Amino acid sequence: MIYRQSIYLKDGRECLLRHPTSKDAESILRHLVMTSAETDFMLRYPDEIKMTQEMEERYLAKVEKDHRSLMICAVVDGVIVANGGIDPVGNCDRGKHRAVFGVSIQKAYWGLGIGSAITQALVDKAKEMGYEQLELEVVASNERGLALYKKIGFEVYGLRKKSFKYRDGHYEDEYLMSLNL
Repeated sequence: MIYRQSIYLKDGRECLLRHPTSKDAESILRHLVMTSAETDFMLRYPDEIKMTQEMEERYLAKVEKDHRSLMICAVVDGVIVANGGIDPVGNCDRGKHRAVFGVSIQKAYWGLGIGSAITQALVDKAKEMGYEQLELEVVASNERGLALYKKIGFEVYGLRKKSFKYRDGHYEDEYLMSLNL
């Protein structure tokens, strides 16, 4: 699905929110590795990201043509600094009203309004796409993410204990959240 909108960040810089294309594959992969290294709130460690550029190119081309999925990246000064998306939970009648949501922002760009802008854009587009419910999972100690999602209207409906097990042996719980559209 296609998307394009300009916003201004809290520091006054312009930020372009747009759908990434297959030409952005290398930048999207670089972003994924970077955000996975910067925080413990991402599902994977950087060394677990095994997608090749060619695989990512195919995936981005598929998402761009898919009327049930949307990815939006944030571009500041020509660099992709954030990425978010929605995907259907399933295509069967009993689940096609639901979509899953996720977002990642490079640490240097936290607190500038990018997370709010991408999240709100995806919520608005999810409504237009006919979804009735958005769902996400957030590490319980991710206070910034939790505050953002609650501000947008997501509600906690469950807790998954020991959802993340880190390499040092400690665990983190994860909140299950949803937003009725």
